[in-house]
Amino acid sequence: MTDMLLTEMDGMEEKGDVVVIAASNRPDIIDPALLRPGRLDRLILVPAPDIDARKKVLEVHTKEMPLKDVDLDYIASITDGFSGADLEGLVREAGMNALREGTKLVEMRHFSYALEEVEPSISEEMIREYDRNIRREIEMYH
Repeated sequence: MTDMLLTEMDGMEEKGDVVVIAASNRPDIIDPALLRPGRLDRLILVPAPDIDARKKVLEVHTKEMPLKDVDLDYIASITDGFSGADLEGLVREAGMNALREGTKLVEMRHFSYALEEVEPSISEEMIREYDRNIRREIEMYH
């Protein structure tokens, strides 16, 4: 698959204002050949969401959810290491907990139960390793 992509990229004609953007949640396994100059020239690590971003993600995913006495500020403060997808899963699990109880209102206890089930997918070690790999790739090809 990577060989085909590299062949296509090498065969592209200059198109002026065309920019190719790629994203990966696993930068550690990107083929180094993709990172050579003229292909994907820049690597940008988007860090895990901070507390403010986590609150905004929670707000987006609870926008249509009937909440009762739910403190999104508190939830955001205790979900360090949660990605946007993790937070979405947390909200979904809290909603499912309410449904299992037969209630339409999602309360703080439903989030507490969800936090026992949904774990963060981003560890400090993972961030350090990604940072190390990205620095190594930049030094190797730039």
